[in-house]
Amino acid sequence: MATEFDLEALYSEPNLGVLATVNPDGQAHGMPIWYLYENGVFIISAGSKAQKIRNIERQGKATLIIDRRHPPYHAAMIQGRADLGPPLDHETRLRLASRYLGGERGRAYTAQSDGSDSATITLHPDKVIEFKGSAGD
Repeated sequence: MATEFDLEALYSEPNLGVLATVNPDGQAHGMPIWYLYENGVFIISAGSKAQKIRNIERQGKATLIIDRRHPPYHAAMIQGRADLGPPLDHETRLRLASRYLGGERGRAYTAQSDGSDSATITLHPDKVIEFKGSAGD
């Protein structure tokens, strides 16, 4: 039986992503991140002084890898323009944290900080490369 693969479903699952940018010396910089996928863009929060923020300030682009790590394996590498903006508002921070931690733990997590020392990365996909795994089928 063929496995159905749906990118929208992959994006809406609470999979960790890996955001890749390029350091000034040309070295790749990849870090695991939480994300929201809304209206065709990926929304990511990061510390305002993080290396990924500095790399995006300099280059304006990033690559996001999202993968389901259980059979049927499914992954996407999303390349695109990355914009920086102010910290996420409280409601969006709570939705993001609750997506990965659940409601109670998400509320506790967002109560620890107001997020004012963060920035928002919005990734606008230009190119998507998809992997549809067959191992374990």
